[in-house]
Amino acid sequence: MKKTPLFMRAETWLILLAALGLLLGGLATLGRSLTAVASPGEPYPAASLPSFEDEETWRTEDEQNTIAVYEAVKRGVVMVSTEQISTGSPLFDRFSRRGNGSGFFVDSYGHIVTNYHVIENATRILVHTHSGRVYEAYVVGTDRLTDLAVLRVDVPPGEAVALRLADYESIRVGQKAIAIGMPLATGSSMGLDRSPTLTTGVISAKDRSLLIESQTRPGVNDFTVENLLQTDAAVNPGNSGGPLLNSRGEVVGVVTAIMDSASGIGFAIPCNVVSEVVPQLISKGRVERAYMGISYLPLDGLRKAYGDDIISALGLPSEHGALVTEVEAGGPGARAGIRGSTKKTTVSGIEFPVGGDVIVAVDGVAVSGSDLSQMILERKPGDKVKLELYREGRKMTVEVTLGSR
Repeated sequence: MKKTPLFMRAETWLILLAALGLLLGGLATLGRSLTAVASPGEPYPAASLPSFEDEETWRTEDEQNTIAVYEAVKRGVVMVSTEQISTGSPLFDRFSRRGNGSGFFVDSYGHIVTNYHVIENATRILVHTHSGRVYEAYVVGTDRLTDLAVLRVDVPPGEAVALRLADYESIRVGQKAIAIGMPLATGSSMGLDRSPTLTTGVISAKDRSLLIESQTRPGVNDFTVENLLQTDAAVNPGNSGGPLLNSRGEVVGVVTAIMDSASGIGFAIPCNVVSEVVPQLISKGRVERAYMGISYLPLDGLRKAYGDDIISALGLPSEHGALVTEVEAGGPGARAGIRGSTKKTTVSGIEFPVGGDVIVAVDGVAVSGSDLSQMILERKPGDKVKLELYREGRKMTVEVTLGSR
């Protein structure tokens, strides 16, 4: 039987027609899809979101709290801009340097709390309020040891919205922390967009300390800022002097520093220090403190920086305590006979002062080294303290009558 060619068979044509239909349908569908994607006039399908009758109900309780705190305190937060006139050299041209920080009202009389380092050496200070007004400010008092300062501006009634200090004993690690300030301000605007900036986090730790070294005697301890609050709320240049708040809008601390070598580590002067220092600055312009008139190297700090072997390498009689390096002439320590370092020794290429007294206890309480300044600051001018110390290998007790600084 003669066979019909494949292309002439009926079933072959049916198969080809079916395939052609599928191909044309697919191209049509693809064309519609490409047209839908390319067409700017057709909207994308919206996600299916729940509906809320009240616009506030979709915000979480924590969000509503943050908003409420901001609205309640924003009028009490200010920007502090400074100008420092300097004389250049060698032509003695005058030039100005500008800086910015934050602050907040503490009463209705126009008193503002900020950081000492914000207004240090300023020749002119301006305060920018939330209303957009700018006021000339003058310094009421400063306290370098706590990095606090009080300014005053003459404002009309209702302009100064005072913030309230929290109870320090109620502060807990892990509680919410709200920072409000003026980061990266330009001098004519408040914050990044002419209004206070808010960031949130938690209280990460309490009782932190920062060792402040002398600017004129590198390597020598000048003083230590104690009892700081640590927070992970984002703070940046310009936040200094601004309030750190709790969920009730109360000031738990004054933002003072960040750790450059880490992310998310900021520090604030706690509210109990603020409540102790600020009234004195307002009434007297200064804070009177007890002092001994000595400079020293904390041995706990030395061991942490150079290892435990540094103690024996320097020939020190104790692993804990404070090595006295200098004694202020005519000061309380000098009158009591405390001796400073008399020579220097080099360890691993680093020169250290040695030969001075090593204070190991105050009134029977052991000294680690970096805590000595705080132990003295807790006393009052005129108090007598007994120091246990080592001198040339001998342990002895010396009584010091503390002076006023």
